[in-house]
Amino acid sequence: MQAEDTQAILRKNGIEPCVASTIQSAVSQMMIRTFDVVALDTDTEDAARLIGLLLDLRHAKNTLLLLFPVENSNARASFLTRGFDMCLACSAPRECAAAICSLLRRPSAHEYPTGATPPGRIFYKDLTIDPLRQKVLMKNAEVVLTTLEFKLLYFLASNPSIVFSREVIYERVWRENSLYGTKSVTDLICSIRKKLGLSPADIAYIKTIKGVGYCFAP
Repeated sequence: MQAEDTQAILRKNGIEPCVASTIQSAVSQMMIRTFDVVALDTDTEDAARLIGLLLDLRHAKNTLLLLFPVENSNARASFLTRGFDMCLACSAPRECAAAICSLLRRPSAHEYPTGATPPGRIFYKDLTIDPLRQKVLMKNAEVVLTTLEFKLLYFLASNPSIVFSREVIYERVWRENSLYGTKSVTDLICSIRKKLGLSPADIAYIKTIKGVGYCFAP
């Protein structure tokens, strides 16, 4: 009933919601359509399975994310830290609808002029990383990275000087247990360096900490 009330309020505000009642339906819709905002009701069965996918969507397409209800304040803080744009403690229809409308008022990626510096853009030496446009420039030349390469590079560059082990990098970028994945991190770092035109011994951008892992070295 609450979900129907939220939808009714959104329609009164000129917003036509696209509703998925199951996780499978939600995944199917996100595969074929692009959404400005995705709101996830944690009371939906198996909702936790969507968390990682939504965070990937946030990173790849700048889709804004709303999560509700999350009653525990520490849990809300954790979700916000991980990448959700807004978390609500309850599922009250008026508050949910207002939150969605608030997120929709935020400027989308295409509204930023090319010369602007939108939130999240990173400039360092000859490297530019633009998460809103999913672009990487090295010496003003565009570098084509895979989704995982971009995520790994942006993750390191967003946390300059912090040394991350291969296990932590794998878990944060792949969002899987790192038991068998650390070699994938090494391979991806090598691929990123090659595409950026960096030597394996590079310490100006991605620094290898022998026996530990990697860090972005400002």
